Parts: sequence; C-alpha cells; structure tokens
Amino acid sequence: MGARLGRIAIVIGAVLFGGGAAAPPTVADRIAEARRSVESIRGRAFRRPVPSEEVGPAKLRALLAQKLAEGLVVAPDDYFRSLAAVGAISESDLPGLLDRLLDFYGGEVLAFYDPVAGEFFLSSAGRDKLGGFGGMEETLVFTHELTHALQDQYLSLDRRLRALKSNGDAALAIDALLEGEATEVMIESAVKDLPGGDEGVEAMLAPLLTSSLADLDPDAAKVPAFFSEQLLFPYSDGTAYVRQAKKRGGWKAIDALWESPPATSAEILHPGSSRPTPTGPLLGDGAVTPPAGGAFLYSDTLGEWTLRFLFRKGKVEGADGAAAGWRADRFLFFKSRGRVAYAGRLRASDAAAARVLLDAWKRSSPGAAGSVEGTDVSVWSGFDRAPL
Repeated sequence: MGARLGRIAIVIGAVLFGGGAAAPPTVADRIAEARRSVESIRGRAFRRPVPSEEVGPAKLRALLAQKLAEGLVVAPDDYFRSLAAVGAISESDLPGLLDRLLDFYGGEVLAFYDPVAGEFFLSSAGRDKLGGFGGMEETLVFTHELTHALQDQYLSLDRRLRALKSNGDAALAIDALLEGEATEVMIESAVKDLPGGDEGVEAMLAPLLTSSLADLDPDAAKVPAFFSEQLLFPYSDGTAYVRQAKKRGGWKAIDALWESPPATSAEILHPGSSRPTPTGPLLGDGAVTPPAGGAFLYSDTLGEWTLRFLFRKGKVEGADGAAAGWRADRFLFFKSRGRVAYAGRLRASDAAAARVLLDAWKRSSPGAAGSVEGTDVSVWSGFDRAPL
C-alpha cells in the first residue's frame, strides 16, 4: 500500500494551493496533523498510536521482499511461472523478475503502512527524490497511509489478508476498497479547508488523480504490464468504486462496506450491479490428478480483472465484454518437469458467455485446451490428456 501517493499529492497540492510552499513542520507534526484529519473525515478515533520509522533503500527493499513473500502461498519464482503458464506474463520475463519487481516497487513506494507490524514506514529515498515532499504534499501522503492504519485497527487487515492468500481476486477487491477509501480521504482532506471546496472540486480531482497514477515511474517499463496495471487498479477503479458508494450514502455507506467488503474484482469493475457473489470453490485442491512427474503447488481464483487483462493482452476482440461473462473460477497449479501446469474451471453468466470465455481463454493462454458444459468452462495446459 502507499505507492504513487507522493506524486499524486504534489499534483493536488499544485492545483489547489499553487507552487510556493513554506518550509514544512517536522514529520511528527505532519503525522499528528494527518491523524486529526483522518479522524475528522471518517468520524472514527484511532484506538492506539501508530509508530513511524524512516527507512533507507536497503531496509525498504527488504521490507518489500518480505511483504511480497507474505502475500504469496508459494515461492515467488513458482508464482511467476504460474503467471507465465496462463499468459499473464511471458516466459522471457522470468529471468531476474524478482529483482526487477523490487526495484520497481521501491521506486514507486514513498510511504506505506504495514498491518503486520502495525507501523508506518517512510522511504528516505522517496522523500529525497521529491525534495522532502513539502508541507501539503507530505501531509496528504501521511493522511492516505494513516487511513490504512485506521482501517487496520477496526478491520484487522493482517488477519483478513492472510485469509485471502488463496483467493487473489478477493484480495484485489478488498485492496481496491482500502486504497479507494484512503485516496478519497486524502482528496477530502485536501479540499475541506479550501474556500469553495466542495463535491465539484473533489470530482475535478478524480480524473486528475487517474492521469497522475498512469504516469508510472520509468522503471515500470522494466516489469511486465501485469504488475504495473495491477498496482494501478486499486487506486483508479477503487477510488471510483468508493466515490460512487459515498455519493449514494456518505461515509456511512463506506462503513457498511467495511462490514461486507467486495469479494470479487467484478464488484469493483461493475459497481452497483446485482451480480451474484460466487459461493464456494468450483474445484477442490484434490480434484485433479497432477501431471506425470508433477506435484500440486497451489490453488487460486483469478477473477474478472485478470481475465480482462489476459484477453486484452491476447488481443481478443471484445476482450472486456468476454471477461464480463465471468461469474466464478478456481484454478489449480502444478509443478511439472521444471514448468507449471494448470487446470481451471470457470463459471459463466450463461451458455453463450461460456463459449465466448473458452474461445477468449484459448486465444490468450499459450497451449491451452478446454471444453464447455452448460455454463461451466474447463481449461488446462501442461497435461498429456484432459484432466477435467
């Protein structure tokens, strides 16, 4: 959490307040100011203090590597190979990918809140890169990250996110809620004391925010688009999702989402839709015999966002519409002969959508085979014969 917000804050600060800012108060003063702002906007008090620490590049990299490992159920290299197996990244992306990812994330992160440690970390390199942030900009970054601390104190984020390690789609959905809310708190904090600051000004900032987010660090070109676009989604689409809910019912509507958070990326992509929430996995972990000489690695749910990305990458005509036919999925990954094989089952909205899903999948996933039965789609790769 917390990538990109420094540059976003600078854009907001420049638009609303002009360029010349006075020398900022101390970091502790800014954190205290941000804390008061978060409590005022959200109508909730922090239950305990939030310790902070400024870290250099080496410790930041170690923290990011730790956070990446904590979010995965398998070793990073096996996870990357599974992404290549389904077509999210290319085989040529694999060499040195972990190091490139850590470089990329290290360049994007200026500050982040860690729910495991319950601590707020500041990147010294990030602060130097942006000239110490500056008064308003620094406060906005802190406001965003302290919103995550408030969320954690009420929602127990570490426990929730650990429970979703085998459901990447649900984890992405809740991340979109968390980042969208934190970004909306940041925006409201920026305009609340501005003369004439109202919903119109907030609405003006939404496209500005998205365009700033899209301006990724040049290092983004060194990592597969899957990672940079997945990083962007919770901020862009998550903010739109939260703003729509807030427009309907204010912050009480966001409180309700805390009680019943989105379970799929489809809910973020289609806010307010009446799509049924999938219940239970379509494939149990033992439902497929591993390929010859292979062993089970892990299971996961990909979700509509990942399908949309895959179909766009595969240049499928009507990619977004094909992905929108998704209603549920479950994939099993296996390590076999130095590669990763998979077997997955997807459920579509109707039989026609199922046929479209299968065709789009086979066009996007290298070497994939599959079949359709009613609204269920079975797909696989790396097996000598059909496993499903």
